[in-house]
Amino acid sequence: MLGFLKRNSIFLSLFALVFAALGIALLCTDKAQLHLQLNDCHTCGGDIFFRYYTLIAEYGIYIAAVALLFWRAGASIYLLGAEAVGAILVQTLKHIVRAPRPKVFFDLPNNPDILPIVDGVHLHSSNSFPSGHASTFFVLFFCLCVAVCYYRTTGRQTQPANNKKETLRYASLQVLCFLLALTGAYSRIYLSQHFAADIFAGGIIGTFAVIVLYPAFLWLNNRFPKVCAWHIALPKRRNRQDNSR
Repeated sequence: MLGFLKRNSIFLSLFALVFAALGIALLCTDKAQLHLQLNDCHTCGGDIFFRYYTLIAEYGIYIAAVALLFWRAGASIYLLGAEAVGAILVQTLKHIVRAPRPKVFFDLPNNPDILPIVDGVHLHSSNSFPSGHASTFFVLFFCLCVAVCYYRTTGRQTQPANNKKETLRYASLQVLCFLLALTGAYSRIYLSQHFAADIFAGGIIGTFAVIVLYPAFLWLNNRFPKVCAWHIALPKRRNRQDNSR
């Protein structure tokens, strides 16, 4: 597990810094005020972008799971397994806490101007805490980081190859994946589907799910290497000479 933490230190460090700052903000700022502050940056382009980007958590993760079958079945299994763990935790907490969404909290029907509303987005009313979308975004992009590093090192418990370009490439991947996950989580605040506390808990759950399932991922690759290495083979292209005949 120590090797796992070292290999994914950039993603985890960014996660710790951003979520520590968010945690402090949650402790020092009123729930409603913090939401209004984070939500007060709407633009026409942002409305379009976040309206569709947030759908990655609904459909994109399953598309990614299918796409990974063309690379490694083990990565697809890991992604779906982590998503299942995260979903169970999220849904359990949702039905225990039963927190109201911003729509109900701000009494939006009687105060329609208090929040900017994005056209075409249906606002939910209940089970706000924690955010399932935020959890899924962190499961998806963190899991991709972990799987890429693992298979690039052929499953060895070592750092990526001692190649500066390879190291830089993987570091850049971690930064990019973290930013993509964070953007997806923020989309839920932008669309007023969740509060910052919901995103905070959802992000932690998603990241935790990837970490806690990693030993099972290692065991599966060691116990069933052929299954994990299996992939859907695309038909090979014929060379030009064959096509010219």
